[in-house]
Amino acid sequence: MKRFFVVVLIATFMTLNVFGAQKVADQTLAIVNGAPIFASDFNKSFTFLLGVYKQTFPLEDQTDQKIRELKDFVLNEKIDEILLLQEAKKQKIKISKKEIDDSIREFKKQFKDEHEFNLWLKKTNITTVDFENRLISTRLLRKTVGPNVKMPTENELKTFYGKVLARVKNTKLSLSTHSPEDRLAAFIADDIKMKSSECVKVKHIFISCPKNATSSKIKIAREKVAIVKKELQKQHFADVAKRYSEDSLSRKKSGGSGLIIKNDKNCHPSISKVAFSTRVGDHTKEPIKTEFGYHFIRVEGKYAGKNVAFDDVKNDISRALHSYNLTKAVENYVHDLRSKANIKINNKI
Repeated sequence: MKRFFVVVLIATFMTLNVFGAQKVADQTLAIVNGAPIFASDFNKSFTFLLGVYKQTFPLEDQTDQKIRELKDFVLNEKIDEILLLQEAKKQKIKISKKEIDDSIREFKKQFKDEHEFNLWLKKTNITTVDFENRLISTRLLRKTVGPNVKMPTENELKTFYGKVLARVKNTKLSLSTHSPEDRLAAFIADDIKMKSSECVKVKHIFISCPKNATSSKIKIAREKVAIVKKELQKQHFADVAKRYSEDSLSRKKSGGSGLIIKNDKNCHPSISKVAFSTRVGDHTKEPIKTEFGYHFIRVEGKYAGKNVAFDDVKNDISRALHSYNLTKAVENYVHDLRSKANIKINNKI
């Protein structure tokens, strides 16, 4: 349960500065039980999330309707934050300075160093007050919601496991009209497929060169490929990956990019084919070319498929289902606060 509320704490940092410094004259977008939501606060949060959205989704998905939905999401998140803080004040929930400092220290562990953490603070406009507010909201939820959500029973787990097995056996089931619980079952089914399928563990060096690259960028990419090929003749693959790979996630792990599952549609077929045909301990001498660029891989291990029984995934399903039930309970709790609140939306955003 503690882990869940830490996740809630981190997730809600995406929309911040509800009760920050005193405001000068500012447009009021909404009033929640007398507490205003200012346009300046809204814009700080929206601008940050919009940047994340544009980096995550392809250009064709960035429609006016989607941007509208994002704006509504930010405003509703801010309304929910204020409601939680107001309820916490009613229940006289307070946070000590030590708890705030401990929270910040724990949060910092996500970052490489102090400099990276400070850059993130600057980008997101987060203050100590924001950390305090998130902690207060989390304590309120732990006190009011947490005790009412029990761990799933054996029968509940087996019933849910039946849904998971249906997903494992039938990959053509559509998720478009299914419930969040069905989507959770699909997620766990994917995990079971990974555990039960033949797979290869690889390290990866990536040199970006998309199919629409200019001639100058193609030349630069080919020069980098030549350097990587030469370096791989005299250095360990991990060292070369750490220095030259343009995939930031795998570079931080010295090239480690996890498992490639047999017949996994999420992996490029060219990379998968080479991975399964390369011996353990060997790496590609020539790069694999895809529409994204050039890929060097080193095979770290190969694992045969195996049967995954209920008892093998029982604990994982229990944790996932408990977190899902907690999330639903939080949503219901906030919905109840909304139903009793006086909320006025004063301006179009």
